[in-house]
This record gives sequence, C-alpha cells and structure tokens, in this order.
Amino acid sequence: MRYLLAILFLGVMGCGQIAERKQPPPSLYQLSQQDLNLTGEQLANGYCASCHLKPEPKILDRATWEKVLPDMRKRMGLYLEEDFGSSVPEDEGVPDGIYSKIPFISKEKWEKLQAYYLQNAPEKPLPQSEKLEPRKGIPGFELIIPNFDFVRPSLTTMLRVHPETGNLWLGHRFRSLYELDSKHEFKGLQSIPTDVAPVEIFWKNETEFDLLTMGLMDPANDSLGVFANFSKVKEWEGTPQITHLMRPVHVERGDWNGDGKDDFVVCEFGNHLGKLSLHLSNGGGFEEVILKKDPGARRTIGLDYDKDGDLDILALMTQAKEGIILFENIGEGNFKERQLLGFHPAFGSSDFRFLDINCDGSEEIILVNGDNADQSQILKYYHGVRIFERNQSGEFEEKWFYPMHGASGLEVGDFDQDGKMDLIAIAFFPDRRQKPNQNLIYFQQTSSMKLVPHVIKEQMEDHWLTLTKGDVDLDGDEDIIVGSFAFNQLYQAPKENWRPFVLLKNTLK
Repeated sequence: MRYLLAILFLGVMGCGQIAERKQPPPSLYQLSQQDLNLTGEQLANGYCASCHLKPEPKILDRATWEKVLPDMRKRMGLYLEEDFGSSVPEDEGVPDGIYSKIPFISKEKWEKLQAYYLQNAPEKPLPQSEKLEPRKGIPGFELIIPNFDFVRPSLTTMLRVHPETGNLWLGHRFRSLYELDSKHEFKGLQSIPTDVAPVEIFWKNETEFDLLTMGLMDPANDSLGVFANFSKVKEWEGTPQITHLMRPVHVERGDWNGDGKDDFVVCEFGNHLGKLSLHLSNGGGFEEVILKKDPGARRTIGLDYDKDGDLDILALMTQAKEGIILFENIGEGNFKERQLLGFHPAFGSSDFRFLDINCDGSEEIILVNGDNADQSQILKYYHGVRIFERNQSGEFEEKWFYPMHGASGLEVGDFDQDGKMDLIAIAFFPDRRQKPNQNLIYFQQTSSMKLVPHVIKEQMEDHWLTLTKGDVDLDGDEDIIVGSFAFNQLYQAPKENWRPFVLLKNTLK
C-alpha cells in the first residue's frame, strides 16, 4: 500500500507543515544552489527534513537501503549511468510532479548522502526489544469458525455488526456486500452487488444505508471510488453521492457546519496522488473542502477536541508524511491544522483510536504501525502497538509500546466490563516464524496501563485484514470479528470452502 519515502523530497513544491515551523528547513532548490562542503549527515538533515521527519539509518538494514535509495535519488531528479535501460516513472504511470525533471542534488552530494546511510545502517534488521511473551488463550472469549459449505474466495474487505439486529455485514473484494444472520450460524440473508471492495457502511433504517467503496483496491492513481446511498423498494439500488474518489479507505460522518445534516470526511489514500477532504452538506449535494492534498489519509475521528462546541477532526496520515494531525474547526468551512505526532516515512502507521484508556479523565492516542507493503518488506523492530499520553504542556508522549511485527488493525473496548479498556490488534504482515503466532494479540488491562498480551490458543496462519467489534448475539457484551484476506485466492480459483472471518464470542454473559 505504501511506497517507502514516497514524496520524500518534494519540499520545493510546497509543504503545508513547513510553513508552521519557526525555522523552516531550506527547500530543495535552495539546497541545490548552496556550494557548502556539507557532510553526508548534514545533507540528509537538510534534504530529508525539507518535508517531513528525517529517517535515521538504523531503521533499515544496509541491503534494504541499497534498494530504496535509488528511488529517493530519482525523485530529486538525479539520474546516473546505472539507470540507463530501466523504465522511467512516466512509463509506469506515475503522474508529473512526483519525480522532478530538474536535478536538485549533484552527484557528489548524493554520494555523500548515500554513504551516510549505507555506512551507518545495520548489517541486519534490528531485533524487537524485549517484551512480555503472550499467553496462549484469550480469557473470556470462545473461538468460533463458521462453517460455510461452498467455495468462494476469502477476500474480506469490510466487517460491521448492525447495532440493532446483530447481523454481520461483510464487504468482499469481488463486488459484493453480504448480510449474514448472526443468530443462525451466519446464514446468508442477502447479497448486494457493489463496486469493488466495500470499506465502510452507515445504516439509516431497514431499507437505506450509505456505503463507501474503494474502486481499485491495488495501488493506483485512478479515481473510481464512490460514496453512495443505497435504498430498497424491491431490489437494492445505489445512488452515487460523492464520486471520483482516489482509492478511498475510510469515511467519518458528523455535522461540521452545524446545519443539522450529515457531512462526511473521506480519506482518499490514493497512491502517488490522494487527499483528505471534508464534504459539507449544501442543499441537495455536497461542497468539498480539501483539508490536505497528500496521499496516505488512513482514518479520521470527529470530535470536539478543543471543547468549544463545534466538531474538529483528528486524522491519521501515512505514506511519507506520517503523523496524527488535528484540524481545528474555526467556522465557515475553515480549519486550522496542527500536527500532534510525527513519524518517519517507514513507520507504517495503520490505525488509531482516541480514548481515555487509563481512566485519568483525558483521552490518549492508541496507534498501531506495521504497514509493510512497500519497497522495504523486512521485519521492523519499531512496528507495534503504542499509547501516547498528554503531558503537562498538552503534548503527546509515548507511554507504552508493545512490539508487534506488521501491526495493521485495532479495536478498543471494555470487553470484560471491569471498567478498564482492553485492546485487540491484528497484523497483516506478521513474523510467521514467531511461536506462538502473533498475528492477533488481545491485551487485557488488568490495572492502569498494565496490558497483558494473549493470543488465540488454536494457532492460525490466516492473513487478517479487517477487524470489528459488536454484539452479534445481542446478549449485552461485545464480541470481536476478524476478517481474512487470502493472498493465494486473489488471482486463482480457491480450493477450500469459504472462510471469510472468525468470531471471538464474548462469554461474559
């Protein structure tokens, strides 16, 4: 999903975050005009910090740096003899402006910068830090694997539990949305044709819902995503509300303009292109307010962050310019941007929540990072689950970290109803050599900020892509549903019966 250091050196084209810094770093053009005798580290500090947090050499091993550095160089417009005969970005469908047509770094400077990374990178990827080994068996939950007696690709893109019926609504990569009866062994109730890969749903009543579909799920610069309203008379029919979305992956609803009608924030993850946009209700349609013109928007949360009575936005941005961004609502469709957290380009942010997990009266940022589908597909010691608390100055600091290779999805809730929040995280890119398997870890909070890790007793090798919580049996506690995305069934017919998800049934009640 991500390209390591994508848009790494586009400072010359303008970065909104730079303008907010007291001492902004020089642009690529300014750097290219300097004739200073800088060291490789100084060059890295200047060039890499022109748009985002500089990556340190230790985050990747030497062999991986040798793989990704040439792409960084080409983005700065520097091509060498070794590039002759290889395809240029335009031949691969990369839009203009991503790779500079003008060199912003000389060969001599590049060789210094490259040497800095290669000479200071570890020979092998650094190992995870010491951690509490997970216990086998998840307390208070029973694993249930539904039995479907037919063959179908297990390519789940969305799971949601209807709050009133408890039925499971499942999005499938191959143009389908299913409603499954949670009270009768998840028997299929209806199948609704959709665009490829449904990713979010909002129910309005029994015969109406809104649905977000990605369009193309694989990395692409196309704008085929659609946010549509579905209604049913005899058959379900979808009416597009917002179209031409660039690979959207999440939508949040709320009333940001105070007119009593739903507005929507859409994360257009995109590929080389993308954006984060707020679509405000305007008569019978929507008015778009672009909050950020960068790819990699992953998830948003609507909330009154500053307690002034209107709705603000917290956003998780990934790709090169990773971080948690606050968009403070200042009225009339205008927002003030402030970065709460920033991460280096290979960090791999995937999901987050904003909740009071330690019961101190103030919300914390809970985040998982482990996206590993870019040019640096190695095990990374900094992947895992994190909790950030506010300090006395109001800034967020990391207070808890649990290493977890490839962490990609997150749910938070008081699953055992003891008054303390628990966590569950999945990993789409786990270390398959670890035993027990750590592609799903449940963290039970036994006391304030003491989170004890547990894994499923039955060891499962599934590729978990989706995760949700809800009361499927309507017994008053929250269950957990985990969706599978089987790589080997993408481009060849499946041979096994359909197994799109497993249920962790809460046995509290």
